[in-house]
Amino acid sequence: MNEPAFRFWQRWLLYASVSFCAFGVVVALSPNAPFLGPWNDAVARTFYAGAEPGEAAAFRAFILGPLGGTIAGSYLLQSFIAAVPFARRERWAWWATLGGLALWFVVDSALSLAHGAAFNVVLINLAPLAVYAPPLIATRRAFFGPSVATMAPPAVDPAAVGRPGA
Repeated sequence: MNEPAFRFWQRWLLYASVSFCAFGVVVALSPNAPFLGPWNDAVARTFYAGAEPGEAAAFRAFILGPLGGTIAGSYLLQSFIAAVPFARRERWAWWATLGGLALWFVVDSALSLAHGAAFNVVLINLAPLAVYAPPLIATRRAFFGPSVATMAPPAVDPAAVGRPGA
């Protein structure tokens, strides 16, 4: 992969991460924002037969605070990963980006589906997957070369964990 193409995808990840971080802040501070209307309506239809009780609305407004904060914090971390170690082509950064996305997507989507909230997968979960998959696919060879054999996750020396400079 040539340098301009790599930088395009690296910046894509950075700008996407900053955007999702901002999304988390808005979710936390404004749980009734108009763009959340379809999600809020789907919550009411799925869990309250269409009419969300006042107590449930208060709980939803509360729970979106910590949820939005968690979204913002995780994507702030991802922004720093995209900005520095991913830009340096450090393999762990590629694996951290893929692993974090995959773990979140599987856990969140499985629990959403188990609770009858497929709307959450469609309205929320597919967006980060669609945004992060192209740059991860496009940059794989820049990190690992043409062979799949070189894609092994980095080894961790348990004795080195916690040592300065390790």
